[in-house]
Amino acid sequence: MGGIKRQICIPKAESDETFTLIPLSVREEQPSPHRNANIVQPFAGSLTPVTNIDALRARWCALEEKSDAAFFLSWQWIGTWLSGLNTLPYLLAVQSPNGDDIALGLFCRVTETRQKWLKIKQLRLHDTGVRSADAITIEFNSLLTVAGMEHAAWAAALKHLATRSDWDEIIVSGATGEVSSFLGKQGLVTHRRAETTSAKVNLTDLRGKNISDREGYTATLGKSTRSQIRRSARLYEEHGPLYIEAAETQDQADTFMAELGHHHEAKWQAQGMKGATANADYMAFHNRLIAESLPAGGIEILRARAGDYAFGWLYNFVYRGNVLFYLSGFRAEDDNRLKPGLITHTLAIERHLQGGMDVYDFMGGTNRYKTNLGEPGPDIISLALQRKTAKLRVESWGRSLKSRLKK
Repeated sequence: MGGIKRQICIPKAESDETFTLIPLSVREEQPSPHRNANIVQPFAGSLTPVTNIDALRARWCALEEKSDAAFFLSWQWIGTWLSGLNTLPYLLAVQSPNGDDIALGLFCRVTETRQKWLKIKQLRLHDTGVRSADAITIEFNSLLTVAGMEHAAWAAALKHLATRSDWDEIIVSGATGEVSSFLGKQGLVTHRRAETTSAKVNLTDLRGKNISDREGYTATLGKSTRSQIRRSARLYEEHGPLYIEAAETQDQADTFMAELGHHHEAKWQAQGMKGATANADYMAFHNRLIAESLPAGGIEILRARAGDYAFGWLYNFVYRGNVLFYLSGFRAEDDNRLKPGLITHTLAIERHLQGGMDVYDFMGGTNRYKTNLGEPGPDIISLALQRKTAKLRVESWGRSLKSRLKK
């Protein structure tokens, strides 16, 4: 494995900014050989209000070093999320008999009103229930755990939560299919609130086949996709050589993000809608994240050019050998033979193929280009774990009836 594998925990600066949080989406890691351990461990769980961010950061970073978690459970993401909350969440901790942290998770307590009359008390993992704040969309969501202890930790956490009467359902947004499947076997009623597929490119496998550049990668794709990429590349090269550059300073990052946002919004406005970068909460979160993580290499903002002609921008997370594609902006071209998205992603894949990274992950979404450029990844699921209460039974009956009437 090469490239940036582990990101150090960065101390959080004090901030007066307020920010509302976001929902999730999560991606699935390859199952650990220890992940299916069913041995019942004598772990103890607790749920307490967060009162000291510095103390939490120390515990979180220590556990992060022992975990195999994704970027969305790193302190880079979690610390940035916390810095924008008006109300601090509750810390769920699972500890060994000697007091070592086995798992940590942050839950927001929310009362959600559904059908105008049904009030549901929720515990939401790394998620606020506020649409504008949750637009940042977490993926690979779970408890932060010691590597290989995810199932045992969740079992202990749910055992503790079962002793409390202050919730009707637990929301885990953006969980992977593997996490969702395990949680669905823990004796609670489960309801999938949303789900999507994902796609990724295994860069390690490509290098194992002696593939080291974009032409070699393009040759592995389907006939139509290969043809579109090669034709588009030839047309772009009429402006000059193709290359991709990364923002290296905060000023460059600001410039690249402004350009990305301009083209991102132009696409959505053409469809009569607003894009993600028009959301003030969303941009406040990412401005803080970029300022914290750019110097340490935890994020990258890329710009693709043909000579002096810029046509594509990507905002990615970089963590433990994984490049996670998060947001893009592409120039709207009059010539439909020009495919700025396909070329920009192909250039980014070449960059990280040569840079020694392990995976280029498109993350969740059913966009056709993701499946054309990558192989299937895990399903990304927003899951509700529900108690067997009368009001939730009525709601479930209503959903079933509505589904039958649609058939």
